[in-house]
Amino acid sequence: MKDRRTVTFALGTVAIYLFTVLTIQVIASDEIIEPDDFPDSCPDGSLNCAMIGPHSHRSGGLTELRFESNLDSVMDEAGQWLDSEPRAAVIGDWPGHTHAVFRSLMWRFPDDFLINGFCDEGETVIHVYSESRLGTSDLGVNKDRIERFADHMSGVEMATSECSEA
Repeated sequence: MKDRRTVTFALGTVAIYLFTVLTIQVIASDEIIEPDDFPDSCPDGSLNCAMIGPHSHRSGGLTELRFESNLDSVMDEAGQWLDSEPRAAVIGDWPGHTHAVFRSLMWRFPDDFLINGFCDEGETVIHVYSESRLGTSDLGVNKDRIERFADHMSGVEMATSECSEA
């Protein structure tokens, strides 16, 4: 009798978990954010968004990442970083723009991660936007993610060249 209750409890727990994860995926399904839709800023006072851009938010004051290399090389390196990150998947990729989604380990909550690159005065400039799709706080995850990305990109040696867009 006790074994039957244990099995019923375990199956019930698994069913509730699977239902919750499925509900999260339906409520926060993937919508690709194209280059023209790159956000200008995070919502005012947001605790689930971080941005390196003209209207920086939770990024340590970084307004851009600037490289003396061509746009394709910089975006390739950004793609390699995304490939090395656990639970990250690229869902949209254009020249100078990448949309990836990070999913939390346990509940699979999705966070959008956007990289937007362009040429400015012969250099490549990168803006980054990361936001949770659900909730009001990300517990610092998006801020940490864009800071890790900025640290990685700052430490990479790329061939020096004039920025050119394909």
